[in-house]
Amino acid sequence: MTPSNRRVRDSVPPPSAHEEPLLAPRSATAPAPSGVTADAAKPARWLSVVRTVTGVTLVFASSVGVGWVARRHVMTSPRFAVTDVEVTGCDRRPTDALAAESGIAIGTNVFGVDLDVARARLLADPWLADATLARRLPGTIFVHVAERKPAALVALGDVWLATAEGEPFKRIESGDPVDLPLVTGIRPEALADDREGSLRAIRRAIDLAAEYDHGGLGRRMPLQEVHVQPDGGFALVVGHTAMELVLGGAPFRRKLDQATRVVAELEGRGAKADAIMLDNDTRPERVVVRMR
Repeated sequence: MTPSNRRVRDSVPPPSAHEEPLLAPRSATAPAPSGVTADAAKPARWLSVVRTVTGVTLVFASSVGVGWVARRHVMTSPRFAVTDVEVTGCDRRPTDALAAESGIAIGTNVFGVDLDVARARLLADPWLADATLARRLPGTIFVHVAERKPAALVALGDVWLATAEGEPFKRIESGDPVDLPLVTGIRPEALADDREGSLRAIRRAIDLAAEYDHGGLGRRMPLQEVHVQPDGGFALVVGHTAMELVLGGAPFRRKLDQATRVVAELEGRGAKADAIMLDNDTRPERVVVRMR
């Protein structure tokens, strides 16, 4: 028997497998409690982004405004008006004429001048091979040009001035140089159909003229004309009597020396030739003389 004054502790049965404990254990991955919830943090982050974007926008707008004011100042200020167009490199063309051809007006804003347009206007002048333009602040436009130099006259229907490279660049006009070798025999249609071949023939004619002028015969009988023959050979018209030296192809130096000896022999006899043919390449020692 159990004493009446002794209490018996009621045994507490273990929780059933289907019952949940009163206090569930805290998950190891659950976020620690904080004073600000996630929903409360979102407005704070948006506010920060808005402030940043607003600041960048204000800085950009301020920069654009300053740039616009600066540009308006330089484009309208009398300080940057064109006061001079300085032209260098010209020999044949007057500087004031080239300044006018450029289309650059005195008083125009120096930054408003379109240098590409001005250069295109200058290059429309046949005497100019190239042009370089630059601004020199506060009010000067600097222009440097390269002129073409004529080396020959070329008969192409009209007579054209040509460079040493054989390029015809302008029809001859009053005031143009005429004390130049005359190249004939180039047909205008040949220049159109075979431009490179025609330019090569003109270059060879110019070189031949220079070679003749530096020889002994050139000082005694000035060169009048270099004729390009249909087969590509060359003939010279020389002296005041327009004597013809038919050279054919190279080598020209040997043939010119041979012509000098023949002319000297004819002069010793008191005879004058109408033409001297030195174009027999099969028998180069053979020379045919056509007398007047």
